[in-house]
Amino acid sequence: MVSTVKQTKNTRILWADYAKCFGIIAVVAGHAINDVAGQGLDIAYNAIYWWHMPLFFMIGGFFLKKINFNIKGWRYLLGHKIKPLLIAYLLNGSILIILSHFFRQQSWDYTFAYFGRLIYGGSTLNNYLSVFWYMTTYMLAIFMTTILLSAIKSIWWQFLIAGGLFMLGIAFQDITFFGHTDFPWNAQISLLAVFWMLLGHYLFKVFPKIKWSYKITYAIVASLFFIGLIYLYTQDKLNFVLWLKSSNIQSGFQALIIPPILCLLVFIICEGLEHLGEFAPLIFIGKHTDTIMFYHRAAFDITTLMVFTNNWYFRIIIGLAAPILLALILQKIKGTPNYMKLQQYLSIHQQQYLKIGMPIVASLMLISLAGVVYLYHQTNQIVKHYTMSSTPTIYMHGWASSIRSEQGLVKTATEQQIATEEMIIHVDHHNQLQIQGHLTGQKNNPIILVQFDNNQVGEVRYAQGLYRIVKYLQQKYNITEFNAVGHSMGAYAWVYYGIHWGANPQLPQVNKMALLAGPYNGILNKGHRNQPTSGKLAKLWTDQSHQNQLQEDGRPKIIHDEYQALLKYKNDFPTNTRVLNIYGNLKDGSQSDGLVTIQSVKSLRYLVSNNAKSYQEFVVNGNTGQHSRLHTDNPTVSHELNNYLWHH
Repeated sequence: MVSTVKQTKNTRILWADYAKCFGIIAVVAGHAINDVAGQGLDIAYNAIYWWHMPLFFMIGGFFLKKINFNIKGWRYLLGHKIKPLLIAYLLNGSILIILSHFFRQQSWDYTFAYFGRLIYGGSTLNNYLSVFWYMTTYMLAIFMTTILLSAIKSIWWQFLIAGGLFMLGIAFQDITFFGHTDFPWNAQISLLAVFWMLLGHYLFKVFPKIKWSYKITYAIVASLFFIGLIYLYTQDKLNFVLWLKSSNIQSGFQALIIPPILCLLVFIICEGLEHLGEFAPLIFIGKHTDTIMFYHRAAFDITTLMVFTNNWYFRIIIGLAAPILLALILQKIKGTPNYMKLQQYLSIHQQQYLKIGMPIVASLMLISLAGVVYLYHQTNQIVKHYTMSSTPTIYMHGWASSIRSEQGLVKTATEQQIATEEMIIHVDHHNQLQIQGHLTGQKNNPIILVQFDNNQVGEVRYAQGLYRIVKYLQQKYNITEFNAVGHSMGAYAWVYYGIHWGANPQLPQVNKMALLAGPYNGILNKGHRNQPTSGKLAKLWTDQSHQNQLQEDGRPKIIHDEYQALLKYKNDFPTNTRVLNIYGNLKDGSQSDGLVTIQSVKSLRYLVSNNAKSYQEFVVNGNTGQHSRLHTDNPTVSHELNNYLWHH
């Protein structure tokens, strides 16, 4: 994405710029719809991944040059080709780590440890830096491809070696790096990239010599081929997956053949656009793919500020628009006289500043690296005490809430690398599933966050949505079990799910339920602005402090309608599910967490304890036991929750 597409200093090759433009749009779109549920977007997601990253590796090979193995040659390769990429990687990565710290409210321990992950690179990078695996892979591929071109004269031998490296990279999918599933810098993927880069290098030489009539014929055939692939995929007759970052590649032969065919089709389409003239917006995007690549994931977070923008199509728009605006601003700054004067001044005094600055920078880097290594080691020590598996844990928010409440619960687990946030599933206003991310199958305790865009539909609709989500995960990823976490109405929804579908042997089994502040037998009437005043949901807000009591077996003396809905199916609760009931007690005389009484939340025991594999309770006393604070940066709850779900 950061390759140069220049033929001379002043003349750019438009079709290459157009290709980069379409490639980066595909990158942003792919991340925005990231395995979105629904056949259309699911097909689009995989079809994009069949070609968009190989396209950039092929473009990266366009202007590679052979070197002599002397000081001048190594200086060109390392200083001219690799050094700028490495600086861009470290500089932009550092900026994004700091941005993520403040925007996502991450701890400083996590932020400093993330610098260690930036150095290690590869699949350890996620969220804002998730695409940075490409940069390190790209650097390694440039280095290896240049060496291959320079050391081996025969083109046939070059491709034979590159093909061997390609198949070796495919084989490394099932191999760990000294016990780690993540290779440093995603080095195994660079073995594949060498082939694509070498192919791009020679394709660029012959591409202008091919007759346009031949290109049109090829474009027609390749388009039909692409349509045929899509058709086969929709009929489940093609299982071609090319997820390079997670090293999930189905069929090495297909990965060798399909991407180059589709990339050449893109190049021909772009040359056709070049024949039609110059399109300034496409050229601008093509020239600034690096800025878009670095910052589009951070721009996605802007969409979470307002509910109506938190959709995949808005993510595409903002993921492109925000980095393009940044590129425009930077371009304007670079064109100012003051910037030029600064550049001239620094150029004149470069040696002087290097003598003073280099020792200082080196010392700071060594100190920072030591701190990062220490924190990274501490994180690894923490992880050793937890069981790492591919079993997903699904988090469900409460009434009128959102995934923000769930992110508070998962914050500690993700920061300490006990678990990994892999998916966000939206249930939209039309009850359709819209999905960001995908389950990688890695043993990293994957987390799935659920967001009901209509977050006031109530506990029954919540439960029905959870059922559809579980079915989707079963059909898409063949999961056989999962953990469930719910807060408030989300906790009630999981219990409702359990008694209606949890014991169904045809569905994935619920391994553990961790339920926080569930209003199983009523909610205190606090006169909330969004509290329903009519209909079935209004009956939930009828509980009062000191009104109810629990009998010796846990059965409440007063049974409200919402409890009765669960009570008549209590014997259907699954027998293989462990349950943790977390609740708060403000200790202010209300016998509640401010919204749900202790009697209401503890009435869960009577519903599930006879059937559940195990049942336990955990109380949080004082101000941190307040209903909403149970899921908001609450170390006590996080520690208990993480230990329950994943500790040995």
